[in-house]
Amino acid sequence: MPSNAQTLILRIFEAWKEENLPAVDGGTAFEVFSSELALRSFGLGIEEIQAGIAGGGQDGAIDSVYVFFDDALLDEDSDVVSKTSRPSDFGQDRNLELWVVQAKRTPSFAEDVAEKLENTMRRLLDLSLSIESLSVLYNPTLLTRFGIFRSAWEKLITRRPRISVNVIYATPGDSSNITPQFEAKLNALKQVIISSVPDARAVSVELLGDKELLARYNERPPYTLAMNYQESATSGESHVAIVKLRDYYDLIVDDNGRLRRHLFEWNVRDYQGNVSVNQEIRQSLTSPDSPEFWWLNNGVTIICSDATSTAKTYSLSNIQIVNGLQTSHEIFETLRGGDLVEAGERMLLVRIIVTGDAATRDLVIRATNRQTAITDASLRATDEVQRNIENYFLTQGWYYDRRKGYYKNDGKDPAKIVSIQFLGASVTAMGLARPDKSRGKPSSLLKNDEDYRLVFNSSIDLQVYLWAARLQRQVDSFILSEAAEANVSQKSNLKFHLSMLIVDLLNGAPIRRPQQLRVLSSANITVDDAMLKDLFEKLKEWSSVYLKREGVILERATKAQRFSEYLLDRARDLRGNNS
Repeated sequence: MPSNAQTLILRIFEAWKEENLPAVDGGTAFEVFSSELALRSFGLGIEEIQAGIAGGGQDGAIDSVYVFFDDALLDEDSDVVSKTSRPSDFGQDRNLELWVVQAKRTPSFAEDVAEKLENTMRRLLDLSLSIESLSVLYNPTLLTRFGIFRSAWEKLITRRPRISVNVIYATPGDSSNITPQFEAKLNALKQVIISSVPDARAVSVELLGDKELLARYNERPPYTLAMNYQESATSGESHVAIVKLRDYYDLIVDDNGRLRRHLFEWNVRDYQGNVSVNQEIRQSLTSPDSPEFWWLNNGVTIICSDATSTAKTYSLSNIQIVNGLQTSHEIFETLRGGDLVEAGERMLLVRIIVTGDAATRDLVIRATNRQTAITDASLRATDEVQRNIENYFLTQGWYYDRRKGYYKNDGKDPAKIVSIQFLGASVTAMGLARPDKSRGKPSSLLKNDEDYRLVFNSSIDLQVYLWAARLQRQVDSFILSEAAEANVSQKSNLKFHLSMLIVDLLNGAPIRRPQQLRVLSSANITVDDAMLKDLFEKLKEWSSVYLKREGVILERATKAQRFSEYLLDRARDLRGNNS
């Protein structure tokens, strides 16, 4: 008889599936659901979770794979795995994390899963075996995801990364009711990982059963926290405070000793690693002869909706630390070991700005980050066009997540939350006929000014953005559904190409400028499942011909503009034959 925890988590899953992935088969949906819960502390959006799904045939008992460097999710065009980057471009002693998830809706844990995982991890983490040589055993998506980790591992090895490998097996069963034999197999899996990654600082193999999944689902990151201070000055509702470093450390670190990433979601740039500025911060923290820390450091800026003070303790509501990420990271790294007690007694200048106005928040973010050299690319989220898109989405009941995690943490429907990266990739595929860029360079859009301006500019009607986002969500859901009859590689590689072909069919010709989507979006043109199915079958057929002719695999083909143009030529031929 199922426990209450099992009944509850399965009911929660069914409701979540209906809201987020109604057309997707239950097994795949549970993989997405479990992966999101397993990595909840990272605050990933649904499209980021879906990008890591690798299950569905030749998966070696692995359903999803995620790689993080310094808390940032890596993909195929991330700087750390780029062939043009050098090890010296990255800081020393940074975190490199591999997360592997296996998820089944079965009511209990299966021992054979541990055995399969052991074999798979042994092969995929063996650097003497090339990723290509394992293609007869594992699907391309799984190999690509592990390839990201292996490339980062090898690139950073001289930078002494803090490597952790984490395997999670999730099922709505009872994790406390396992046999000694199963426990032994889990330990054998852990030992294989330890021997395969001898420089790993941490290796974990964790079971998420019904109670653990339910607890993860009910977790919410705290945005209302207390911070002790020594002295303060107040102007209106905002404050300036002198805070001991150990008290600031307590604000930014959770009960498990991990940095509260969600407090930095509005920051305009990532942690920069071992650059000269951070070296100077670290030196001023650790040197006993250094002057007071707050004399040498500009401090941090906190934006919140409310700040009240009692007995030299601030209660801060809806916190975001919008300036001082580098300082915060160095404080975290310096104090986390607990050895430098004297460093914790030093002081930090903290600005606390109380405002609920979005435009004011953006002005503060821009102003506080103009004091140091930051490229305009880092300030994209505060651009007027980004605010306009967000406001338009709100009028239509959708949520544009230009400030990462804002709407998710506010409890909005995840199926209607759209990230900047997702929207940029969607418009690039449909409005520029470049699904190869959407597939092959998912992180580059916000970095390259030229690419950014092609997709995000005030000359494009706002309705174009919402129309493109809704269509791409429909395509994503269809490709994951049973109706698509797609294999793992097709699910991962063809969604943006299908979107391009849909737009080409609706328009009667390729679209090369996003504003050309205005006609379709103004008329709110939609596609039905029959059209999706018919066009996807043609896409699979055309792809097969191309792959045989060129002698390449699908994953490589979909990242090339040549393949995109080939598909458009086939679509034009099809229109000609039908006329």
